[in-house]
Amino acid sequence: MGTNLTFLACHQALPFSQLLQLCGIQAIIDQIGTSSKVHLIDIHIRSGVQWTAMMQALVERKSPITLLKLTAVATFSDVQKVVETGKRLESFAKGLRLPFLFKVLMLSDITEVKQEQFEVRHGEVVAVYCQTILRTMVSRPQRLENLMRSIQKINPLVIVVGEVEANHNSNSFVNRFTEALFFYGALFDCLEACMSRDDPHRAIVEGVHIADGLQNLVAAEGDERTNRSVYLNTWRIFFTRFGMVEIELSDLCVVQANLLLQQFSCASSCTLENNGKCLVVGWKGTPLHSLSTWRFVQER
Repeated sequence: MGTNLTFLACHQALPFSQLLQLCGIQAIIDQIGTSSKVHLIDIHIRSGVQWTAMMQALVERKSPITLLKLTAVATFSDVQKVVETGKRLESFAKGLRLPFLFKVLMLSDITEVKQEQFEVRHGEVVAVYCQTILRTMVSRPQRLENLMRSIQKINPLVIVVGEVEANHNSNSFVNRFTEALFFYGALFDCLEACMSRDDPHRAIVEGVHIADGLQNLVAAEGDERTNRSVYLNTWRIFFTRFGMVEIELSDLCVVQANLLLQQFSCASSCTLENNGKCLVVGWKGTPLHSLSTWRFVQER
């Protein structure tokens, strides 16, 4: 059973990814305005399902789009999945008669990307999308900084950052264990409420993805511990070093998120809270994910 199929099954059953993707896409739409050439850069693309919603929104707006370009940044180990994602998106865009260009930027390490590899052309407005990827670089701060410097040089109109809202980066085993207890306890409770026990996709998520992440968080040390999520406030401090400021999510974004949430049977257990200009999504009061939008302060 493929990883993408499991991801899509969870995407449909659980509210979190849909809520974050909806708000992220709406934030980009709010910022690009009537621009006719839009260049999206997805750092470590996965299924790309969120971009179909983006395409539909661009087709329905009054001002025509002359080019939607999507640069999918990925590692060589993901080449087959990225190619399949590109084909699906190209087919979807063709059905909408939307001018669409899908470009794959394959790297041995995402953090080694250079400014010129993004190939930003004159007249394009750029939006960068980072969904639960920056946390995997916390243990390699120099490489994370290299990625941010490369993004800074192309001066995107908006950067969307979706991350796990937890502190899994403590040097103390006791602190990590306690944090994991609350975070994964809420996650397992959500799976119990939203997916049946005999669902094969749930078994894969619990037995493979969550199990691996939990083991890495609690048992691994040093460079082997890659599960190092940090709180939103920690990201705020980090982004400030690059001259980045938060962009407030629009009222429309928040309204749409609440409307979408009501479509899930578990809506009463899912929480949406503002944290400054950002959105935090949780389960029964336990924060699980954050969505924030940023821009660099410099002359455009």
